[in-house]
Amino acid sequence: MRVAAPVSRARIVRLVDVAPGGVPDKDLEDAIEGLFFAASNTQDFSSEAERTAHRSRWLTRYLEHYGHAFFLALSPEGELLGYLAGALDDPARTPLFSDLDYFQQFAALCAEYPAQFHVNVLDAARGSGIGRALVDEFAAFCAQSGARGIHVITALGAPNTRFYEACGFSELGRSYWEAEGRMLVFLGKPGG
Repeated sequence: MRVAAPVSRARIVRLVDVAPGGVPDKDLEDAIEGLFFAASNTQDFSSEAERTAHRSRWLTRYLEHYGHAFFLALSPEGELLGYLAGALDDPARTPLFSDLDYFQQFAALCAEYPAQFHVNVLDAARGSGIGRALVDEFAAFCAQSGARGIHVITALGAPNTRFYEACGFSELGRSYWEAEGRMLVFLGKPGG
């Protein structure tokens, strides 16, 4: 089933523009978290502590520290269709990302392409252009903010690679992430 609102009717906004102080209300936070876990590659957790750690690593830091670079795609009725969690800071030089050691492996590339993000869209809204609209809005924000470049890191062979390439990203490097036992691909796009 597809979402009734095409991308032309979806509204892309920054979290700080719809949530006082960049802190989402309970309903919005629940919607973001629901989409986060629905889209996550990890679906099974051995404990609530493991689930909370996963959320903290991949979502909470963006909500708490980067609300100005967190974008939402909302239907005309205000329902969440997707989000982009972004940051302008070079993650290889930012202590907040020190738990993700692969950023150090890509440190030279992160210096050239410091802004980074991940994007999630409801299954029913995929293929509607909402993901692309979120990435384009983030890219425009990065250009206005003076970011030299933007990157995304994904697993080698991941299906989302085609999406990022369609958004103008090119593979710039690969590295093995020992902690997860998989090869990662660094995709970059020049900034403004």
